[in-house]
Amino acid sequence: MTTTEHAAEIRATLKREHGWTPRQVSIRAQYFSLGSSIDVTVKDPAISLPVVKVIAEQAEVIHRDGFGEILGGANRYVSVRYSHEALTIIGRRYADAVQRAVQSVTSGSNSLAPVEGTPFYVGRPDDYRITLWEDSFLTQGSTVDQIAESIGTLLVAREPPHA
Repeated sequence: MTTTEHAAEIRATLKREHGWTPRQVSIRAQYFSLGSSIDVTVKDPAISLPVVKVIAEQAEVIHRDGFGEILGGANRYVSVRYSHEALTIIGRRYADAVQRAVQSVTSGSNSLAPVEGTPFYVGRPDDYRITLWEDSFLTQGSTVDQIAESIGTLLVAREPPHA
């Protein structure tokens, strides 16, 4: 089966099992020297990314040598991600909690404030940056929305598959 045929099969499975259409999940097959890829973009933030990954990643084929190194040629990579628009919507779910946490931290202090409803903390090393922490430093941004989007992305990645 070709990469294009695998992409069509993923599309058909998502439609048959979940009723998701190409307006909600975009699937593109691409070919390149010595391999191919299937890029799946979830446009609807209500769709569970892990569920889509379970279905799509069945089409992935990566050949490795005895040491686990990827061999060149005939590999088919599969990537599954949310669109930027969907991540923005997911991030909005956490924006108020991030805003409250940011307001409770003094700029320039070494203190962190918990982001309610999440395992994360925020800090304010200065007036221009907000840092995101869990057990250690994760990322930084200049706006509440950027940090909220990062939280949404991290939590979605940890979400177990469910129908």
